[in-house]
Amino acid sequence: MIRVSGPDAIAIVAPLLRSAIPLPAFPSHMLRKVGIINAKSGERLDEALCSVMLAPRSYTGEDVVELSCHGSPALLRIVARWIVAGGARLAAPGEFTRRAFLNGRIDLAQAEAVALMIGARTDRAVALAARALAGGLADRVRGARDTLVDVIAGLEVELDFPDERIGHDLDGARASIARLCADVERCAAAARHGRVVHDGITVALVGPPNAGKSSLLNALLGHDRAIVSPVPGTTRDVVEGTIAIAGVPVRLLDTAGLETPRDDIEAEGIRRSRLAIEESDLLLVVLDTSVSPDRRVLAETAGRARVLVRAKSDLPSHPEAAALPDAEEVSVLAGGGVDSLLERLAHDIEQRVADAGDEGGIVTSLRQLELIEALARSLVASADALREMPLEAALVDLRHALRLTGDILGVDVSDAVLDRIFSTFCLGK
Repeated sequence: MIRVSGPDAIAIVAPLLRSAIPLPAFPSHMLRKVGIINAKSGERLDEALCSVMLAPRSYTGEDVVELSCHGSPALLRIVARWIVAGGARLAAPGEFTRRAFLNGRIDLAQAEAVALMIGARTDRAVALAARALAGGLADRVRGARDTLVDVIAGLEVELDFPDERIGHDLDGARASIARLCADVERCAAAARHGRVVHDGITVALVGPPNAGKSSLLNALLGHDRAIVSPVPGTTRDVVEGTIAIAGVPVRLLDTAGLETPRDDIEAEGIRRSRLAIEESDLLLVVLDTSVSPDRRVLAETAGRARVLVRAKSDLPSHPEAAALPDAEEVSVLAGGGVDSLLERLAHDIEQRVADAGDEGGIVTSLRQLELIEALARSLVASADALREMPLEAALVDLRHALRLTGDILGVDVSDAVLDRIFSTFCLGK
C-alpha cells in the first residue's frame, strides 16, 4: 500500500489514476477500483484499490489518499517515484503518526503506543499495546493531571485569600495527593510489568561442559539450533533462540561450559558465558545428574535468580545430584521433564508480569516509564511538603508533578523530544 498525506495529496495522485469519476470527486472513506497510468504516456501500469480520506477524518488529520497495488516491490517503487515527481516527498520514519499527534488526532502517549504495537512480538504484548493505543495510559495521566490542577488551583486561592475560605482546605489537598500517590505507584508498577511483556526476558543456560545445555536448548526451542556432541567444550560461543512463554518473549542463551580454559579460544567462550550470565534475568543451571554437581558452578550462580536442572535424568543419579533441592529433572533423550520445566518457567514469568495481564495492565515506552517514575517521586515529595513545609514549598513540588504529566501527554513538548520519539518508527507509520 502507498499512502499520501497532505493538503495536495489528491491533486498529486489524481493524474496517475483512471476511473469512472475523477479522484477529487471520490466519496470519502470508500474503496474504488482504479487504473494506475503513466501520466506522460498514458500507458496503463496496474489496477489498484483507492480510497480517499478527507481531513480531518483521517489518521493524520489531513487529506489522505491510499493506493492498494499488487505486491511487486518494483511496481511500488515506480508508483512512488511518479508520486514524488508530482510534488510529494518520501515520508520520514514515524511522520504519519507525528502528523496525527501535531494535528490533535492522538496524544503523545497514544503516538508512542503505535511504536509499541509495531514492536510487539506476542499476543500478550499486542493486547497491552492495543490498550495503550486506545488511551489506557493517557486516560490515567489525564486523570492525574486534572487532580493536580484542581489541588494547585485550590491551594493558590487558599494562599492568596486565606481568610475567605474559598480555596482548597489543606486536609482535603493532603488526602487527594495521598490517593494520587497510590494511583501513580500502581501505574508505575503495572508499566514495569508491561515492559517485561513487551521486551521479554533473557534466560541463560549455564553449567559445566557436556552437561546437556545445548540439547536442552534445542528441546526448548523445538528444533535444532545448537550443535550437540558428546565431546566436552563443543559450544565455544553463545548460541541464542527465542520462544514465547506465558505470552512473553523469552530469549534463550546457550553458553560455553564453565571450567578452567585449556586455550585462548576456550577462555574467550567462557568470558562470553559470564557476560551472558550478567545480562540474563534468569539462569537455568544445567547439571549432569549422573555425576557429582560442579560446586564451582553452583557457587558462581548462587546469588542470582536460577532454576537448577538435573539433565540426563534417564541415567542413574549420583547421590549428591539427587540431593539438590528444588531441581527440575529433564531427559532430552527420553523426552521427559521438558514440559515440567516450561511450566516452571511460565510460573516464574507470571510472577514477573503479574500486573500486566489484568485489566489495569499497561505498556509504556522507556521514556514514559521514566516520566511515570519521576511523577511518583514528585508526588511523594509533594505529600511530604504538604505535611511538613509551608504551602509555597509544597506548590513547587506540585507544579513539577503537573509538568511531568504534560511531558507524558505531549503538552508543550519540544521538537527534540518529538524527533527522538518518532525516529524509532518504521517508514510508513
